[in-house]
Amino acid sequence: MKKLNCFFNLARIYKNYCLKLTNCDYYPIRIWIELSSRCNLKCRFCVNKDLPSNQKGNMDFNLYKKIIDEISGKVYDINLFHRGEPLLNKDMVPMITYASESGIKTRIHTNATLLDKELSRSIISAGLDLISFSFDGYTKEIYEKNRSGASFEESLTNIINFLKIKKQLKSKKPYTIIQVIQDWGKLSTSETIRQKNVFLKNFKNLPLNKLISRIPHNWGGLFKINGPINNRKKENKKVIPCTFPWYSLTIFYDGRVFLCPQDFEGKICLGDLYKNSVNEIFNGKIIKSMRETFKAGVIENKIPCRDCDRIGRKTFMKIPREYLGFFLRDHLRS
Repeated sequence: MKKLNCFFNLARIYKNYCLKLTNCDYYPIRIWIELSSRCNLKCRFCVNKDLPSNQKGNMDFNLYKKIIDEISGKVYDINLFHRGEPLLNKDMVPMITYASESGIKTRIHTNATLLDKELSRSIISAGLDLISFSFDGYTKEIYEKNRSGASFEESLTNIINFLKIKKQLKSKKPYTIIQVIQDWGKLSTSETIRQKNVFLKNFKNLPLNKLISRIPHNWGGLFKINGPINNRKKENKKVIPCTFPWYSLTIFYDGRVFLCPQDFEGKICLGDLYKNSVNEIFNGKIIKSMRETFKAGVIENKIPCRDCDRIGRKTFMKIPREYLGFFLRDHLRS
C-alpha cells in the first residue's frame, strides 16, 4: 500500500510538472535539509571551499524537530546534507532517529573521513535508509588530487569498516552507495575500467549495494568545467523546465529555504522556516513565480538558473534522462 501511495504521489507531481501548474496542492516529496554547511575538506569539484565563513554553521536540533513534525506523513524522504559534511553536526545520529521514528526515510552523503567504528554502528542502529560515500578516485593518486585534505587509505578503511559492521549486524539498511566523480579525458576507458575493477575488490563479500560513476556539474555556474559538459546547452537549446520547483525544497542550516540544491550561494530564497511553514513556502508567491518563469521559458535574468548546466539536459517524457532511473528506483524501492 505504501509503495502504491508513493506511485500516486509521483503521478500527481508528474502531472503538475507536465502541465506547468503554478499551484501545487501537496507537500514536496523530497527535501534537502542541510545539517551542516561546514566541511573538513577542500575538494576539487566542490565550491564549498569558497563559501564565506559567515555562511558556515550547523542546523539547530529544535529547528530540525519543527521541520520533521510538520512534514511527517507528507514527505517521502529527506537528504540530510547539502553544501557541507553532515557528520560535522554532533546531533546527526539523533536527527536520523527522530526522522525515522516519524516515518520519513533518511539519506546522507558523506566523504567518510570522520566515520569511525562507533559512529558507523550508531548510524546503522539509528535506522538510516541510504548512505552515499563520495569517493572521487579509484586510486590514491587521483583520489587525493580530487579530495584535498583526505587520505585514500584512511577513507577507504572507514568505508570498509562501515560495511563490515553492517554485515555483522545483519542489517539491510542503509542501502550503501559509493559515488565516484569521473574525471573524463584523463584516462582511457580501458584503464578506467581496470582501476575500477581493482578498487571494487576491496569490497568483496561486503554489503556494498552500488557504485555510481558521475561527471561533474557546474553548481549553477559557480564551477567552471572544461570538457563535454559545457556542450549540454548546445545539444538542447530549448530551456527544459527544472523539475525541482514541482517536487522538492532545499533548506539551509539556518532555516532559510531555497529552490534547489544547485543554488549553492542562496540566490533564490523562498522563505524562512523561523517565520513560515514548509507548506506555506512550497505554495508561496516566490516559488509560484519561478514555476511561471520556467513555464514561459524565460530564465535569462534568473541566477543561478540561467547558468545551470542541468537546464540543457536531454529528457524522456519531459523528465531529465540523467536522473530519471535513479529517481524512480529511489522512490519505488521497498
